[in-house]
Amino acid sequence: MINTSNLYCRQIVDLLCLHGVRTAYCSPGSRNAPLLIALEACSEITKHVVIDERSAAFQAYGCALIERNPVAVICTSGTAVLDYAPAVAEAYYSGIPLIVISADRPREWIDQEDSQTIRQFGVLSHIVKGSYDVRAIPEGSEREYSEDVKWTVNRTVNEALLTALQGKQGPVHINVQLGEPLGELSEELIPEQRYVSMISAADSLPKGVLNALAESALGSKIMLVAGFSQPDHNIDKAVRAFASFPNVVVMAETLANLHDPQPMSTMIDAVLCDMTDEEKEKMRPDIVISIGGALVSRMLKQYLRDYSPRSHWSLGYSNYFCDCFKALTHKIEIAPAPFFRQLSGVMRKSKIKIDSDYAFQWNELRKKSALLTKKYIQNARWSDIKALEYIFSNYKFDNLFLSNGTPIRYSQLLPHVCHAEYCNRGVSGIDGSTSTAVGGAWAYKGKSILISGDISWLYDSGASALNDVPYDMRMIVIDNSGGGIFRFIKSTSKIPQETLNHYFCVQDLPRVADIAASYAIDAMEVEDMENLAAGVKWLAEESDFPRLLVVRTPAEDSARILSSYFVKNSKK
Repeated sequence: MINTSNLYCRQIVDLLCLHGVRTAYCSPGSRNAPLLIALEACSEITKHVVIDERSAAFQAYGCALIERNPVAVICTSGTAVLDYAPAVAEAYYSGIPLIVISADRPREWIDQEDSQTIRQFGVLSHIVKGSYDVRAIPEGSEREYSEDVKWTVNRTVNEALLTALQGKQGPVHINVQLGEPLGELSEELIPEQRYVSMISAADSLPKGVLNALAESALGSKIMLVAGFSQPDHNIDKAVRAFASFPNVVVMAETLANLHDPQPMSTMIDAVLCDMTDEEKEKMRPDIVISIGGALVSRMLKQYLRDYSPRSHWSLGYSNYFCDCFKALTHKIEIAPAPFFRQLSGVMRKSKIKIDSDYAFQWNELRKKSALLTKKYIQNARWSDIKALEYIFSNYKFDNLFLSNGTPIRYSQLLPHVCHAEYCNRGVSGIDGSTSTAVGGAWAYKGKSILISGDISWLYDSGASALNDVPYDMRMIVIDNSGGGIFRFIKSTSKIPQETLNHYFCVQDLPRVADIAASYAIDAMEVEDMENLAAGVKWLAEESDFPRLLVVRTPAEDSARILSSYFVKNSKK
């Protein structure tokens, strides 16, 4: 088969296959030509071409979320690799194995005013698990491709991929120096690559440690806090079993993808905002056990800082030290599923009877809050929360993607059911939300939908270029005249209206429907409840093109109604 004449580029692609890479996102360039040619010759890897490197990296991130395999992104030299940075940062803090491969000039040409050349090696070092450099063979020195060079390339790429996939997974950066010739082809065969595997056996706790933890748990009020995580049947089952103890309450954000560990367990801000100071003190946990990633809920973080637990057990693997609630006592490096299975087993066998109504009391508070929420939204005027409550109640979700800003916050307040829910909460920026959803939609066999704010969608509208959006994907954009989140969050809500509108909410944006139409996306606009109902039905219909529903809501009213929601049952 015709392939690149650059043999170490062929080594790299072969090793990607051996380590489970089945999808790659490529952006055009000349310096990365040998890598793209080698990739094209590999039938085991599906290739997507995305001209915008920032969007390409987020699409790869979204694909890796769904495939649960490492996904490669490949770019040319120069500033292209810098465009990967936002998605790479998201992947680092979310634990997603992106394999970043950047083509580079040979080292001797760096800082020599050669075109499209920057200091690439290590440029992502603070947001990857490892940075690796593959040296160039000097131009015209094919014989320099010696056994030592082959061994070095093999060792370097094996190490990079193992680093990405072990412990808490994450991105790595492989910088590949490429000299001329770049586009030369060859039919020469190369030997099968040596594949290095790693075996880890840390899936249980020592008996003495487990017994001590169980003894502490039996007589304590326990709060299990779950941040963002990928769906996992084993974690679901283990958490449900642990949550059956009467002294355990579960606070699971929707992004934790835990399916009904306890009734209304996702009603976090809804219940906290309705509690008095006396109730908060009474419900103070003795032990907090945390799993998953960063929390959306500022209220829960502040509650656990103000009403500090006696101890905090943080479960899972991490590449950094985190003490979010200022109460960390145990950092336990074990997967959540075996931990809860083992702890539950020891607790059940104990002769100590658990005499507690802790979970029952939280459930009563949640019931009360649910009734207040339902009544409040029924009486609310047309606004973000009114529209989204209808959407969450009446649209059948498979994979749900949410942009940062108002959509992710409303999803924590409004009950809904979906197969899985995703949002870029590793860094929590607005960039890349649409690209992430597009990459996830390509990887998922069912139907995917994105709910986005207008600024988030417009900022990342390049994700829709070159027919990147699958025909069966659906999108909903809440158009509240830009930057609606800044009208109600504490840090900006008190800024004078003129300044707020100009610098933060950024009014007078292009119409979302017009931009969507330019990318061959069917778009429909609604701005009241009657038309919203019709729009939701239209969105669910079969179509040969992706569809986008623009829901136009009043900016000031939406912010005021949401702010009032949080004090609807205030007792002062």
